Amino acid sequence: MQPLPMNTNHRASTFLPAIFVSLLSMVGVGGSLAQELAVRPAQSRFQHFITRQSNKLYDGEKEFRFVGANMPGLVLPYDYTLSLPERMRLPTPWEQEDALKTLDQMNGRVVRTWNLPMCDPKAQPQPWHYVLGPGKFNEEAFKVVDNLFALANKYGVRVMLDLTAESGDYLGGIGTYAAWRGKKRAEFYTDPQLKEDYKATVRHVLTRTNTITGVAYRDDKAVLAWQFGNEMHTAPDAWLSEMAAFIKSFDKNHLVAETRHRPGQPLLVDLNIDLVTRHLYSNYRGVEGGWPGAMRAEMAKLNGARPMFIGEFGPYIDGKMFMHANVVDKLREFLDYVQSDPGICGSLLWSMYFHHNDGGFYWHQIMTYPAVWSYHWPGFPSADAQREIGIMAAMREAAFKIQGLPVPPVPVPDAPELLPIGDVPFLSWRGAAGATGYDVEHAPKAAGPWKLIAGNVCDGDVAYRPLFSDTTARAGQTCFYRVTARNASGTSKPSNVVGPVKVKRVCFVDELQDFSRVHAKSDGLTLNNDYNALYAEFLFRAKGNTNDWLSYRVPAPMQTVKVVAFFAKDTTDLTLQVSTDGKKFTTLQSKRTERRLPAPPRGATVGQRRTMVEYECSVPAGNRQLKVLWNGPAELDRVEIYQ
Repeated sequence: MQPLPMNTNHRASTFLPAIFVSLLSMVGVGGSLAQELAVRPAQSRFQHFITRQSNKLYDGEKEFRFVGANMPGLVLPYDYTLSLPERMRLPTPWEQEDALKTLDQMNGRVVRTWNLPMCDPKAQPQPWHYVLGPGKFNEEAFKVVDNLFALANKYGVRVMLDLTAESGDYLGGIGTYAAWRGKKRAEFYTDPQLKEDYKATVRHVLTRTNTITGVAYRDDKAVLAWQFGNEMHTAPDAWLSEMAAFIKSFDKNHLVAETRHRPGQPLLVDLNIDLVTRHLYSNYRGVEGGWPGAMRAEMAKLNGARPMFIGEFGPYIDGKMFMHANVVDKLREFLDYVQSDPGICGSLLWSMYFHHNDGGFYWHQIMTYPAVWSYHWPGFPSADAQREIGIMAAMREAAFKIQGLPVPPVPVPDAPELLPIGDVPFLSWRGAAGATGYDVEHAPKAAGPWKLIAGNVCDGDVAYRPLFSDTTARAGQTCFYRVTARNASGTSKPSNVVGPVKVKRVCFVDELQDFSRVHAKSDGLTLNNDYNALYAEFLFRAKGNTNDWLSYRVPAPMQTVKVVAFFAKDTTDLTLQVSTDGKKFTTLQSKRTERRLPAPPRGATVGQRRTMVEYECSVPAGNRQLKVLWNGPAELDRVEIYQ
């Protein structure tokens, strides 16, 4: 399906631009997935199932150890805590392949998913509900897992699939199973009917035949292990033993992974459970002395009875254990410890996301701390608040090191795919895994000559909006465009050529990552990049109060102005003024669109809400300066000036 162009005709600054309306009818809705599948049967890179001997894992006769990542978005709508309807969709095959290319470049040989959601009995089924009710399943949703397993074989990445969830069951987990039978959530682990309902899901998954590869899931070497579910920390030993035996009765090929995750909890050694796990976050009890010390205590208790894997760890800057100055070094210290302990088979970062089908990346705020969101490979300066570049480099180094391999250069990126462009030259492209930036060129003809108009443009600076606006073009001009990906190893081949683009207007854009595009401003304005979940995960804002202001100056007369702002409590509207000479200003009349955003359900900002307001104004002829004035607390998110 061809995505709609990211351009001014589709209100690029609004919260739900038409480019994302296309997403609501894409993969995971109706029967469209069959046409979207990008992977066809191919030679698998795997020769063996992963097996366990004592407290070690083996790939054939070779010990298997890994550093990898959690990528819940591989099988789920990424936005499972905010539930913004325009983002609640399953990943496309292209997005899944970008994720697997990313893991392959990092030598991340294991990826963990997160829950197979179940529809609530009082709700309408959604495309991302894998389980529609007890013993009822969504064929179209499971094709997303089919595609994931096909890609995992192609790129040599093992998958740990979670079957449900206790903690984090936002889209439907153990409480939903109970609700179908009129039971209490706590009865999930003891009620015979609920246990049978869960077993029906397990049976369906293990016996399913992949519609792409023709291989049954229980015979697929890409599967590392089945995990009972995400963070099922109240599961009793008896339930775990029963379900592990049930899984093994259907599937002798694969490992079974434990699910109770906090340091200090009991460790179950069971005949049918191959892997035990711990999750590590700096706010957990028992880790105050550091993660290596906490894990040494756990390993002493385990005493070599089973391999341990660290199912999640998040090196989040908390001002205590991790700080901006030490987080990368602390991470390397931890990863070195993991390699040094032969009883720990691997560790998985929480969490990573991949490129978006319509340009840029997916974003996901971690609710615990202000400057934490999903990691993006290979890391970008816009995420320096969480030291993303250093963390990504450390992860890749450790992923090769734990397998005794030298760390090779990052490969030269593949060519990106430039998306359609409207009559205002807003550009977006499907990014290339491992690219640090993109060179943008235009030409008067499809064959050239090509002129560089912007170098090393980052696709990790803008969320859910066009990545680049060509302000060098002029109204009436006809242009062709292409982009080239780059990183330290070199440049890709050019993308496809898009054009002819018949330019009607150009647009000056400021995403407020800094104040470099501002002509002048008041001293009281500050930049804010904290808790982006409150702001629909748009990334940067100028924060001000009454009497604050900033201004812009553009080279050609303005036609239209669009501004997006957020308000925490009272909506004290911004005032927009224009001027021909910078001395006398005229106040504009705005068309105003307001949206009240949902409150995060947990974390440091639980219960807080923001109101998003978009202002759109026609500008009288001849004005080249814009002034934005604050009349109360507000955060300016994006400015567009059309000329």
